[in-house]
Amino acid sequence: MLEYVNIYGDILNDFSMKVESNLGILGQRDSGKEEIIFYTLLLKKPKKGKILLNGNEIKEDNVNDIRWKEISAVFYNPYSMFNPIYNIASHFAEIVMSHDIGDYNFAVDIAKEFIKILGLDSSVLEKFSYQLTPLEAKKVTLALATFLEPKYVLIDDIEFGINDNGRAVVINSIIDLESIVSSKFIVLDNDPAVISRVSDEFVVLYKGKIIERGSNVSEVYHPYTLDLLRGEISTNYLGKGCPYSDNCRYSSLKCKEKEPEEIKVGNNYVKCLLYSWLK
Repeated sequence: MLEYVNIYGDILNDFSMKVESNLGILGQRDSGKEEIIFYTLLLKKPKKGKILLNGNEIKEDNVNDIRWKEISAVFYNPYSMFNPIYNIASHFAEIVMSHDIGDYNFAVDIAKEFIKILGLDSSVLEKFSYQLTPLEAKKVTLALATFLEPKYVLIDDIEFGINDNGRAVVINSIIDLESIVSSKFIVLDNDPAVISRVSDEFVVLYKGKIIERGSNVSEVYHPYTLDLLRGEISTNYLGKGCPYSDNCRYSSLKCKEKEPEEIKVGNNYVKCLLYSWLK
């Protein structure tokens, strides 16, 4: 199991979470969700806290064995995952050979299977990254992240460089992969519609803090989550007490004095004083 224990970062603030199923992390670009991939793969160290995989802390001395084989990622900008002087096939081969799993031909054979699953022609393997359309680049990075069937695949916002039709294609590709590979997917996005389609559970991040978690994005209670679903967020300040207190239509003096405790509301767990009577 992948577990985050009291993670503090540039934005993340006491982020704790156990990943036991396909997870959606909902939040805007300044929510701190973009830090999660970097900390998980130790591309950047958190200021405090630890990340555990099957009870063992991910550290510098074991992270190279974990990357791609146990935990992989698709970054917001898919082109950042490629070395422009190598063709696409070489990227698959480098991952396989660096983990002593097989040779170049073995890597290409598996790559062809996943490229086909994602609706691409195998000729894409002979291309270089600058020759890929944004949609092709996103699909190829999905194949790179999943072809070894790691335990966990983290996917940052899918919107980079693609239109609504392309977004729908990528969402369907993720759903297809979820039904084919054994990996658990952690999708980080600012669109509730994306999270609702690809996840079994979700958490909502605002300014680095988890403010709501549950299993159905259509059933939400925190004012920030509701505003996000309605598309009615006009300001985005970090308040005192409740982090959303400076923006919330229901904010009171109490909201600015004390950070709410997590309480069960319906099927969710919410940090909001509106529901304090349920305690």
